[in-house]
Amino acid sequence: MSPDRPVLDGEPAGLVRRLRGRLVSACRRRIARPALASLPLGTLEACHRSRRRLLPSRYTDAPAFDLIEVDPNRIEWSLLESAPARPQWGRVVGGDWDRRADRFEDRAVYRGLCQRYRDGYEWAETALVDAFADQLRRFGTAWGYTSMTGFENRCTEIDRLYESVREHGYRRQAELIDRTGTAVPRLDEINVDVGRDGTLYWRSYGQHRLAIAKLLALESVPVLVHRRHRRWQAIRDRVRTDRPGDLPPSVRARLDHPDLRDLDGGIS
Repeated sequence: MSPDRPVLDGEPAGLVRRLRGRLVSACRRRIARPALASLPLGTLEACHRSRRRLLPSRYTDAPAFDLIEVDPNRIEWSLLESAPARPQWGRVVGGDWDRRADRFEDRAVYRGLCQRYRDGYEWAETALVDAFADQLRRFGTAWGYTSMTGFENRCTEIDRLYESVREHGYRRQAELIDRTGTAVPRLDEINVDVGRDGTLYWRSYGQHRLAIAKLLALESVPVLVHRRHRRWQAIRDRVRTDRPGDLPPSVRARLDHPDLRDLDGGIS
């Protein structure tokens, strides 16, 4: 281990940092888990249908809380740093938000897991330890822990997750319902946005699961879509309303997209 890496054994975060970390964690939970997230799934779906009827240009025709199966390798970009903290389930949003993305495989979590499972590094030698320490310095908390002593605990959890997926396959959050903290487990699945051309962007939740799915070359993972770009929604609208023969070549070329499978013209 290089000498400039953070010390892992018993490093105190300090009382102020610990308190700040707990406060940040509480605030994040409040933002990420608004009151709506505690409602039953049927209520959330009814709420979306009502919004769609009232504001059809701002809400998608797609069932807002249905999961879609996608090849994890189709998710190449991340919007975590630029996406709004509040949920945007079923929203249709125009603008250039899909042009402010970073490569998912450049993220420290993905690089750290590659170093661990592909290259055989010890956790303390991976990019993950620096990312963990950086979050502690900036926010006083990292992945639910408030000191570097939590790093080893978190790594043990990741090792268990990796082995579970490798041995038993990818399991949906509903299958792990006892471990989730929400009334609607699917909200904890990998969250994505869909850009103007159908590009899938990782948005939040399931970063480690997505990285592991890529490393294990899984065929598909379930994802929950938050927002769709207005231009992509226009493509959905054409596929929904037009006959296949009337679709332009640019749209027909996308009929195998996972976000079009729920439409009659989409390819399953």
